[in-house]
Amino acid sequence: MIKRKLITAGFVIAMAAMVMSGCKSGGTDKETTAAAAGETAGSQESGTASGETKSEEELTDEASLELGNYKGLTLTAVKAGVTDEDLEAELENLKGQYPAEVTGRAAKLGDVANIDYVGTKDGEAFSGGTAEGFDLALGSGTFIDGFEDGVVGMNVGEEKDLNLTFPENYKSADLAGQEVVFHVTLNAIKNAEETAIDDALAKRAMDDENATLDQLRSQVYGGLENQAESNFFNEAGSELLNQAIENSKVTCDPDAVDDMYDQLVTTYTAYAGQYGMELEEFLSMFLQTDKAGLRATAENLVKQEMVLNAIIEAEGIKATDEEKDKLAQMNYFADAEEMVSTYGEESANRLFQMGAAYYYLIDNAVQGAPAGAGETVEGHTESQAAETTAP
Repeated sequence: MIKRKLITAGFVIAMAAMVMSGCKSGGTDKETTAAAAGETAGSQESGTASGETKSEEELTDEASLELGNYKGLTLTAVKAGVTDEDLEAELENLKGQYPAEVTGRAAKLGDVANIDYVGTKDGEAFSGGTAEGFDLALGSGTFIDGFEDGVVGMNVGEEKDLNLTFPENYKSADLAGQEVVFHVTLNAIKNAEETAIDDALAKRAMDDENATLDQLRSQVYGGLENQAESNFFNEAGSELLNQAIENSKVTCDPDAVDDMYDQLVTTYTAYAGQYGMELEEFLSMFLQTDKAGLRATAENLVKQEMVLNAIIEAEGIKATDEEKDKLAQMNYFADAEEMVSTYGEESANRLFQMGAAYYYLIDNAVQGAPAGAGETVEGHTESQAAETTAP
């Protein structure tokens, strides 16, 4: 789930980076920003906001903005529909996340073994060698050689001593090459392939003994609908904002770009750490870029904020309560109130306002490609989807 959230949450990451960086894009002076947001050359009926034509305005000593056309832009992004295949695939994923317990046989490769274990060296327990209720995927290579093979063949309730040796290059010098004993107790065996898509899966996935499969299907459908809406919002808003930037004359303050770059490095370094990666490896694998590309992204984000601020001032854009809740859910909060309590009112409201500007661009765009939504799941209405959330 981390990967999906990371890759699809383009607006979330970009806007959060803007907020956390304290980006020096100007726009704090209302009069200056409003002037910069005026028409650039003559009256463009479907383009810039009505107002006095302004030449390029200085935002800071190093930054300037002459806002171009941002209405009637061409939108090619389309919202994908949720298909039967999407729903079934997500239910299959849930089988892997919430496998059923298996009885009447010994553990085998491919099972998830729930175990307690205590590791000792020379009769003394060593640090990091003890756990209770640990779910171990047998065959994953998670533990040192011999551990998972030792669990294979055990029956539920059985206890066993595994005499093992840590590898010579083990990260802990105290344990590298050392002989140890793990006392293992097998609490349960679980297997996704032997898990049915039924009410029992719903109870586990929803953590509710009264849950039913129909409720789980509705909840999963709602989550997929929300994800489709989020993907469309990110793609469409980014597409239109980049067009608005191309139509404008934007010069960034180098200090603002440096600040944004530093914040992106901090943000993605934290994500990389979750995957046990270095930043460069993470950027290459997940974002198909490097540090030079990340700096280019930082510059574009500064331009995005400058243009968004100008559009917000020109149109007096404010997020509605409905938009705030939608934007909070894209940020993986239940609602706007929860997002405000986490980010703080000032930062959250800034994100809401920027998101509302995305909505403004989308609402005032012209669709340039036919709708490409897939066949929706039979028996589900839009209102049903709106009332459900992802498990």
